[in-house]
Order: sequence, then structure tokens, then C-alpha cells
Amino acid sequence: TAQFGTAHYRRIDSPMSDAQRAAFKHLTADRVSTGQLLAGEPVLAALTHAPGNGAAIGGLKVVTANGWFAARPSGTEPVYKLYAESLLGAEHLAQLIEDASRILNSALAA
Repeated sequence: TAQFGTAHYRRIDSPMSDAQRAAFKHLTADRVSTGQLLAGEPVLAALTHAPGNGAAIGGLKVVTANGWFAARPSGTEPVYKLYAESLLGAEHLAQLIEDASRILNSALAA
């Protein structure tokens, strides 16, 4: 925290339809374009596979210079779990979550 400041983190469980659950299984990183804005910052990476070993992560992770979000379906409930973290503060985190929901809804509808 001395070097980067305090991180702000939140997890949200959002209701998910059967169609959205099925779409998660076919979700690819190209549904989120690099350079697209997330909380006012360009997306640096969109991942559906771990960079180290190429294993599927079972969802989507989107990264910017000062924050990220990840989403994956629950294995036991009809919800998806959205995890988000900001290094810029609570207001940035709120915007990150709002944009993440928009990006996910678009990606899961396609």
C-alpha cells in the first residue's frame, strides 16, 4: 500500500439466465476489444485463459492500468460472480463495476 495506495475491492453476485450461463461456456476474449474503455481507462488485456499455462479460467478477466474485473458463473446458483478491484478509489471502483456489467451483458448477448 505504501507504493500503490489502498486497493478498493468488491464482489457482486448477479442473477443470470440459462442463456447467459450457456454463453459463458463459449465466451472468448475477442468479445472485449483492447483499447475499449473500462472506467475511463483503455483495456490492456481481456483473458479467458490463464497466461501461464493456457488453462481455461471459466469466465472473463479484463485488466486496465489501475483496475480489473473478473466474472464467472457460480457452480451452484443461477448467478455470476463479478469481482472488481480499483487502485484509484471507491468512485473509480463504482464506475469499473458499472462498465463491467455493460461489457458482460454485451459479451453474453452476442
